[in-house]
Amino acid sequence: MKNKLSLFTFGGLFLGVIFGLLLPQYTPNIAFIGTIYITCLKYLVVPIVFTSITVSVYNSTKLKNRLIGKTLLTFALMFIATFIVTSIMVTIINPADNFVLPNAKWTGQTTQIGIANIIINLFPKDLNKFLTGSNLFFTIALAALIGFICTHINMGEKTIDKVTYARDFFTKILDYIMWLSPIAVFSLISNTIANYGAIVIGLGAKYIATAYISTFIVLIVVMVLPILLICKMSPKTFLKKVYKIWLITLSTCSSAATLPYTIKVCREEFNIPEEVTDVVVPLGTTIHMCGGAVSFALLGLFCSKLFGVEITITKYLMMLVFAMLINIAAPGIPNGGVVIGATYLQLLGIPLDFIGFYSGIYKLLDMVYTSLNVTDDIASNVIINHFSKES
Repeated sequence: MKNKLSLFTFGGLFLGVIFGLLLPQYTPNIAFIGTIYITCLKYLVVPIVFTSITVSVYNSTKLKNRLIGKTLLTFALMFIATFIVTSIMVTIINPADNFVLPNAKWTGQTTQIGIANIIINLFPKDLNKFLTGSNLFFTIALAALIGFICTHINMGEKTIDKVTYARDFFTKILDYIMWLSPIAVFSLISNTIANYGAIVIGLGAKYIATAYISTFIVLIVVMVLPILLICKMSPKTFLKKVYKIWLITLSTCSSAATLPYTIKVCREEFNIPEEVTDVVVPLGTTIHMCGGAVSFALLGLFCSKLFGVEITITKYLMMLVFAMLINIAAPGIPNGGVVIGATYLQLLGIPLDFIGFYSGIYKLLDMVYTSLNVTDDIASNVIINHFSKES
């Protein structure tokens, strides 16, 4: 049944591309299907993450203390490696060479990035953001606290039994929703191709190609190779299990919306224990985004070259540090990657003139960045689980 669903979803992706190219005028009529699908997934994020983490923390409190340290270290190392690999690819390809900046003004605003702002952005400012998983850190922290409290109270075991039942209930709902994936993917990808496909042929082709090539190299060097060397898992085995989730990420462009399915893949396809998956994957979705490392490295180096800004060792280290900070703050920043990108350039003292054009091609970039983010969460989970079993 799972193989059939993956096959149908892949078929939906393929047909959606064809439909978007040949009949773009009809894609707005079916776009609502994808919107409903993403909304359903987003409203499952909080209940699945909350119940899963609560149960896992209750079952293995001692493990969590060691696990979080390993997780944060793995996240940092993989983010840095991704940033460096992307920088090398950008230097080799040099997408800014002979690039003529189009007349596309950006009228948006940047956001404030500081320790206080980062902490504030980790917590929901309204109920809707909490319910749709926009601030997963708060959900993770609250679930971990309740799971820990339940280990120290008389009613703890009965409470966890009810939470476990709720977790299984919401997971079953996810199973049913996933059968809508082929139709939803068809709707989402056809609309994306119809709206943005022509842009690839224009001025942004080399920039977009650099993003996709860098993402592929990062996938091999930072994820597939370490899993092969450390976990002795063949690239074919890893990619065969992961590609199913790409069908969702390419069309939804949302790590949060994909999170319930990511957890499901880690548990069922990779057989990673719940007590590991239920901490690593939600935490990764919140603060660990290697797609963001590709995005920031490419954007920063491209615009530096475009506007003649010299990149010294100190400047490069600033780029890396700012990228990591913004990744943590990103869940609380409205309007997504364009605002984040503008904020990043502003922090580095680089002109924002490119952002107007960047906003026009960002959807195509976000597709591959989101796919890399989710793949990296899975890869990190596999590696961390390997070390957890050895310790």
